[in-house]
Amino acid sequence: MKLKFLLYTAIALASVTTASAKEDENPESNHVVVTLADGSTVDGYLRNDFKTGLKNFFSKTGTIKQYINIGKERKGGETKRYSAKDVKEYRFTEATEAFPEGAVFVSEYINTPAMFKPHKCKRGFAQELNRTDCGKILKWTGTVQEGGRNVRIRYVPVIGVKFNGAKATYSLFIDGNHSNALLLNYLKKQAPELKKVIEQYFNKGKDAKMHRKELAENPSIILDLYAQYLRDHEPINDPEEDKDRKGLADEEEEEEESAPEENGDSSEGNNKK
Repeated sequence: MKLKFLLYTAIALASVTTASAKEDENPESNHVVVTLADGSTVDGYLRNDFKTGLKNFFSKTGTIKQYINIGKERKGGETKRYSAKDVKEYRFTEATEAFPEGAVFVSEYINTPAMFKPHKCKRGFAQELNRTDCGKILKWTGTVQEGGRNVRIRYVPVIGVKFNGAKATYSLFIDGNHSNALLLNYLKKQAPELKKVIEQYFNKGKDAKMHRKELAENPSIILDLYAQYLRDHEPINDPEEDKDRKGLADEEEEEEESAPEENGDSSEGNNKK
């Protein structure tokens, strides 16, 4: 346990140092507008203080950020920490070629499967790659285990889909590899006809391999399939709001109590990937 604490502490400290270096290169790289759950907005700077870093590392998801710290000034002054349940999204004000209106990170339920709990979900922040009337394509960080007896955990990118009406975001690709088994399992009960459509198109059809390649290049294709499905079917009706009111706050309070109480503050650099 002590070794784990030291490892996480070193990682958190390294992230603070790296973020500060990036911010020195571009002072506005961490300027964001936060939209809170009640619809109000906060204009400020994303700050990577040491305690918030530890709270994220010691959270139940580990790799999915659940807390952000916002300051009115780029450096110094007061800051306020927000949990994912308090926030709808935060948007960077700096435009990039990939995101002309600024990169957006949204607060959503994300499938974090555990043994005997394949549909376990946790709210956290994920980068929004695309949004349509039918849902969102999101990106976050996950883990894979390798090495057999000598297990090695590796951090990898995950691309997933959040259908409007579904309770959570489910993976489409993990570390570049197609992975939709849990999504199909979820849809088996919630939208069996949609499950058949997706399974035939990406898993079983004669052109499935080609369609998976197209999906890797443009994940929003799956939102187009959902749009076509909605022409003749009712949307998925498994609202995430129910989970917001059933135990989420208690879980997050437990996390706050278990996270080490460390002080320190510096500005977070550009989180846009």
